[in-house]
Amino acid sequence: MEPAKLEEFNGWWIDGKVDERLALSFKRDIYSEVEERLSNRFIIALTGLRRIGKTTIMYQLIQKLIEEKTKKTNILFFSFDEISVKFSEVLEAYMEIQKKNLREERVYIFLDEVQKCLGWENEIKKYYDLYPRLKFIISGSESLFIRRKSKETLAGRILEFMLTPFTFREYLRFKGIKETDFKYETKIMPLFTEFAETGGFPETFLPENKKDIKNYIRSLVVDRIIYKDIPKIFKLEEPEFLGVLLELIATNPGVYVDYQSLSRQFGKDRRVIKNYISYLKESFLVTVLGNYRKGSITSLRKKKRAYPSDTALIYLYKPKIEGGFFGRIAETIAVNKLKATCFWKNGHEVDIIHDGIPIEIKYQEKLDQNDCKEVLSFMKKFNKREGMIITKKEEKDLRFDEGKIKFVPLWKWLLEEKAH
Repeated sequence: MEPAKLEEFNGWWIDGKVDERLALSFKRDIYSEVEERLSNRFIIALTGLRRIGKTTIMYQLIQKLIEEKTKKTNILFFSFDEISVKFSEVLEAYMEIQKKNLREERVYIFLDEVQKCLGWENEIKKYYDLYPRLKFIISGSESLFIRRKSKETLAGRILEFMLTPFTFREYLRFKGIKETDFKYETKIMPLFTEFAETGGFPETFLPENKKDIKNYIRSLVVDRIIYKDIPKIFKLEEPEFLGVLLELIATNPGVYVDYQSLSRQFGKDRRVIKNYISYLKESFLVTVLGNYRKGSITSLRKKKRAYPSDTALIYLYKPKIEGGFFGRIAETIAVNKLKATCFWKNGHEVDIIHDGIPIEIKYQEKLDQNDCKEVLSFMKKFNKREGMIITKKEEKDLRFDEGKIKFVPLWKWLLEEKAH
């Protein structure tokens, strides 16, 4: 490990601060929650899709430490995104350059895209156990715990924070909208439509040219994951097929995933289909829901539904929204907002079951009691006294023998502090 490379990553050793282009002034909602854990012993893990701000949060934490008078050479940052090197080599180079004794000083170690470092979990466990004064903050663009071994190795040592693309609330804050103005539909709705159609990747919020957004998502998010990240970890022979499956899901949000049917359609073994979809899921490109069964999420073995993890992926493959398709976009937003895991289909069908509550998305101009049938059916079968219908405009409560159904506009629901 060349000293110059470490110095390049750690400019604050020389400048005394983080470049403001790296530690941006805008902070995501989750930032304060992560910052609170800086003083404790646990390893902090930031996981989530590429380009949604994990590295930025790391730089913001580093700047915070510097402002709190942490010795600038006691902060080490390294990214494994483009460099193949062992963590031990990085740490040894750091100790040599800065003449550090890890038993005597509190040192903060930030490791970006750590899943690309071979054997990272064992390396970190070793240093974590040997040097109690070390504080690790790590990030990964795939689930760091995709292999059971990783989770077992770091059990009891790690706190994971999963970052999503920007929420609508964060998007409005980024655009400079004050929270006191969140209640004004005429001000919020145009921004909601823009956010819903083009998604929650912060670097796409500024370009005026919509073509820039599409190129950005393709080159810096999708292609990097499909052709570099996933094949490197799983040694895939046909990464192009990942793109085929992603396009299928992105252009048909909520599509039923029938492995046997897809096997016939694409001429692939059903186990290959199943594995490839799991790779897309573990890389945070898609969200997969299983059919709800009371008291058990093992129902996820049955037929599933799949959604893109952000509407930017819909925009990439289907930039022109026609007819009633915006309802599918609305459904995708709701699924991802709740990190939903279940729908329900048993004669009737409900889009989302969240904490046992049925939630149906009906993004249309007018609704009546007939639109409550699916939710009421679930409430009756599972003895639930509460349901929800997410609407385009209507806001009201309807009471039935089975219980209450709340109608709430999607844009307003997204801005609630806790969406259900």
